[in-house]
Amino acid sequence: MTTVIEAADRAGVAALVAACSPDSLRRRFMMGGPARPADVFQRYQRFLLAGPPDGVALLAHRGGTPVGLLNFASPAPGEAEIGILVADAWQRQGIGSALSRWLWASGRWPGWTVRATVQAGNTGAEALLLRQGFRPVPSYERGERDFALVVPDWATMTDVMKEAADDEDAARADGAQRRAAGADPGCRGDRHAGRGRPRRSAPGIPAALLPRR
Repeated sequence: MTTVIEAADRAGVAALVAACSPDSLRRRFMMGGPARPADVFQRYQRFLLAGPPDGVALLAHRGGTPVGLLNFASPAPGEAEIGILVADAWQRQGIGSALSRWLWASGRWPGWTVRATVQAGNTGAEALLLRQGFRPVPSYERGERDFALVVPDWATMTDVMKEAADDEDAARADGAQRRAAGADPGCRGDRHAGRGRPRRSAPGIPAALLPRR
């Protein structure tokens, strides 16, 4: 079945969140308490629906059903946070990979530092990030794992993702990402790696896109 990817709309995103189990929502947003879909959508809708100039929200459909969402939110020029949510019934069917490939293929963010935060033990999310060329960086929150990628040009990115997919071992994928970063003469690596980086907000979500208090 063909995966159709388009700009997210409110009704589609609400339907996707409603199709996610509380466990999936807790993993995605690293919530410690109840994760009722309606409450999650209400709290995080500004992030889930964020479009230009704050970011990109892409919704994947199969057979007209919303099955996955990619959020790419920029808290500052040259930096972005990425997150992917896939409905339970459609997990491990290539939805997340299709979304991330579409984003990279646009060729709009060479040289940007893109970060992702996942719950420790979320092996599916970690494997997806490694396949896309992300590498682990030091984490300063217990129970979380941080990843970063300096986006190379698309031709180099294609080689990196192929190499990482050939061997999903973390060390191999880390080497692939560093090779890609070296191909970008403007790359200086992850400037936050190796020193504390205080959490600005909920994991992976720029504070500007959270509900105002």
